[in-house]
Amino acid sequence: MGSLFGVLIGMMVFYIWIFNNTNQLYKEIETLKREEANLVTQNRITLVELDRLSRVDRIKQIATSEMNMWTPPSETLTVVISEPILE
Repeated sequence: MGSLFGVLIGMMVFYIWIFNNTNQLYKEIETLKREEANLVTQNRITLVELDRLSRVDRIKQIATSEMNMWTPPSETLTVVISEPILE
């Protein structure tokens, strides 16, 4: 009878340990889910900021005003094909 009582107590302790461990894992999972949601939001904000910063008109404005760069005038290219090549 004593050994049955010991086994019963052991099983109860084991059940409580499993229950506590499972609760702790669920709390950890919820924390990680919140962190993931925050990181996804931060990633979206960063992508919007990247799009804003890499706009061509913004880069051109910075190049001309802050770096004293300028856009060269467009060139006209004329290709002359000589007669012997055509024959």
